[in-house]
Amino acid sequence: MRLRGLLLVIALLVAPHGVADWGYQTVEGAGGVPLNVVTAGDPQSPAILFVHGIGQSHYSFVRQLNSDLAEDFFLVTFDLRGHAASGKPWLPEAYNQPAVWARDVAAVMAATKIQRPIVVAWSYGTLVILDYVREFGVENLAAINLTGGHGALRPFRMPPADDPNAEAFAQVRKLQLSPSLTDNIDAVERMVQWLTEGPIPDQERQYFEAITLMLPAYARRGMLARRPDNQDLLARLTLPVLLSLGEADNPTQLEDGADMAATHGNVSLSVYANTGHSVFFEQPERFNTELRQLARRVFPDSD
Repeated sequence: MRLRGLLLVIALLVAPHGVADWGYQTVEGAGGVPLNVVTAGDPQSPAILFVHGIGQSHYSFVRQLNSDLAEDFFLVTFDLRGHAASGKPWLPEAYNQPAVWARDVAAVMAATKIQRPIVVAWSYGTLVILDYVREFGVENLAAINLTGGHGALRPFRMPPADDPNAEAFAQVRKLQLSPSLTDNIDAVERMVQWLTEGPIPDQERQYFEAITLMLPAYARRGMLARRPDNQDLLARLTLPVLLSLGEADNPTQLEDGADMAATHGNVSLSVYANTGHSVFFEQPERFNTELRQLARRVFPDSD
């Protein structure tokens, strides 16, 4: 019954879900992979591009897409390759090469005709946007907001060994990478629970659980096979960089974020108390306000 319920939610997700002002289009990404692109707002307004994390989708940013940000900005997001309503190529090379992620971002930007957007990148999405920077530079970006991660601008470090979730995380990761769908389902509830510090409302939780199952294990394995190191890119990030991190997320990221903000004048850090991996979802009013403040810096005519 649980699988049937999840499949029903998946069916609802790939159809319009009652948000009339969202636009949908399919864009050809690198290697011809179809990418599901979702937009809100006026295409003539300054643009904000949202890039989600592993195992999720454009819907992660529902509290931005459905906010008053859409009154002043053109909001663009998409399902990463392998995820949700985007195509799911099966070869490892479709996921473990930085250039394919960079070209997907470039394809979405070109198809939606956005110029110099602010980019909000979450978790694995922080790696994706830095793939874009490595391939195309920063000339067509206005600012970058990294959240739930720092894109390997510092060496990635796992939480301390005494973290109470460390053993459970390893077990869940094993289930996620299993070729068995029942194993994948068993991993879903715990992994979605870790997206936030507090409880997720039932409807969103069901959506996030269903979306997680739409990423095949082979695609997840390809993504996790990467060992990115973007320390050399920090000097190339001459544009404003805002780090928005949850106090209850990986503490090593907070340490690295504080160090980067202290040593690089263009990097700033905003820490969210009592918040986990998804600050934009857990504290949307504050996040959206700080995103507006960043926009005022880089889009002087946005008010």
